[in-house]
Amino acid sequence: MMRKREKKKEEGFTLIEVLVTMMILSGVLTALLSCFIYGLNIISRMKQTAIATQVIQEQLEDIRDKTYDEIVSLGTSFDNARLDQLSTWSGCEEASGEVAVEDSEGDDIKKVTVTVQWTYRGRAQREDLVTFITREGINKK
Repeated sequence: MMRKREKKKEEGFTLIEVLVTMMILSGVLTALLSCFIYGLNIISRMKQTAIATQVIQEQLEDIRDKTYDEIVSLGTSFDNARLDQLSTWSGCEEASGEVAVEDSEGDDIKKVTVTVQWTYRGRAQREDLVTFITREGINKK
């Protein structure tokens, strides 16, 4: 009598299945990594913008403490300790602050623009804030 051979079912994955799974997984991981890096770049840019805005606000507060005649004769650039912090930020270069005082709608009204500029990864970045100052006070026309 002949015995029938029993086929053993081997459980597991074939080499093709493993390779396809690895390719799909590597594609998903690559997409997640690029999203993570993009998110880190956005966070870095937001921090830089926050520092620049703080520098501008500090400068405007210094300007508001001055008299009208002192404001009219302001220089065009300013230094701030936070500008150095922005300059030493990873990837940032050449941070500078500027003040522009212009005539506006009359003799006793000046438009004051405070600007912070810096370079991040070879691209120029800039934040501006504008206010109006009169002989009677700030933002009064």
